[in-house]
Amino acid sequence: MNYTANIIRERTCDVVVVGGGTAGVFAAISAAKSGAKTVLVEKNAVLGGTMTVAAVNFPGLFHAWGERIIGGPCFESIERTIALGGAKMPEIKYKPEKHWHQQITLNRFVYTAILFEMCREAGVELLCNTMISDVIESPSSVRVVLTDKEGLLKIEAKCALDTTGDASLVRMAGYPLMKSEPQQPATLQNHISGYDLSEKELLSLECEIEEKRSRFSIPNNIPTKRILSYLRNHKFDIHTPSVNADTSEGKTNVDASAYSTMLSVYSLLRTLRGLENLEVDFAATETGIRETSRIVGEHIISDEEYLSAEHYPDSVCYAFYPIDKHVMTGVEKKFIPDGLVPKVPYSALIPKNAMRILAAGRCISSDTDANSALRVEAVCMATAQAAGCAAAICAKDNIDVRDVPYHRLTDALRAIGAIVPDKK
Repeated sequence: MNYTANIIRERTCDVVVVGGGTAGVFAAISAAKSGAKTVLVEKNAVLGGTMTVAAVNFPGLFHAWGERIIGGPCFESIERTIALGGAKMPEIKYKPEKHWHQQITLNRFVYTAILFEMCREAGVELLCNTMISDVIESPSSVRVVLTDKEGLLKIEAKCALDTTGDASLVRMAGYPLMKSEPQQPATLQNHISGYDLSEKELLSLECEIEEKRSRFSIPNNIPTKRILSYLRNHKFDIHTPSVNADTSEGKTNVDASAYSTMLSVYSLLRTLRGLENLEVDFAATETGIRETSRIVGEHIISDEEYLSAEHYPDSVCYAFYPIDKHVMTGVEKKFIPDGLVPKVPYSALIPKNAMRILAAGRCISSDTDANSALRVEAVCMATAQAAGCAAAICAKDNIDVRDVPYHRLTDALRAIGAIVPDKK
């Protein structure tokens, strides 16, 4: 596709990162800290993606078996948020009663402001409210065409990182992707208030909810007992079917469906005694998407490798979360055996046969079950730091992403404070 006649601005850089969400912020910061002139492109007005816009502001886990396994700029962002009163570090135990007890809940305002601040300090050039339109890769560079409020912008970079979550840049570059069928459902984060009912009063509503649910078109995957659970937890924790949310049409359908289903449950509940003043006092701007497309990488991480904590010759970071595959009726989990800590290889960040393109975040090369653990935000941050450091080396040495020396990459990661898996 030829945009030449319409491009009104051009610029160059060493590294361009497309997607300023959970992964992209730390890919860009890591690249900049490693000496690369870096541009970060984000479609929303704010940074942080799923953590901020979708309000999944509990990014764990940064610890495994009582020890911290993820460091670097991403953990610095957590520490800075805690220092400003925007989060509290939970008690870290070898084996907590529930793994989510070691989640760190972030104040979204404080955290978002810190992300902007850290990008500025690292020298990252930000382009928010900007979408990717086209990508052309050559043996020596990547040309990325963007659409922003002024029109079209062409950026010529020595290396490009896809941290879109949907592998959008990799798709546009023509590399193969994989997608599971079905894809995991999405969730719209929210909070409900305006009532104060005892457990006895809640249980007394069960029959009335059951009688009215068909009139309000409540989906079958939301049983009446779960609606009572929503009331106890003060949130509509509703799974929404998610199909092809890496397309504009698919994402629109997911968001519209989530809001519609929440409205149905809300409307029903407000007809019940004691819930006449129930209100949704917060709903995220976007649904939290768990799964769309993933790259077909130089290595595909399997669930067997993940659960057995396979040590790869190119391991670049640790990961720690149970396999956490959401289905419409709940969650299917597989837990990591005692004492083991899974790892991520650099080869899972490289689209197969790519020259100047890397990927990080939830679109990394992995099978369905492994990805349900690797998509968790702390892991996305860690993979992004590895990709950012690798991109800086690629740009500085003018080499393919596949030719980045492993020892150079691990040295660069340690230089920014990241934790690298020990050699066997």
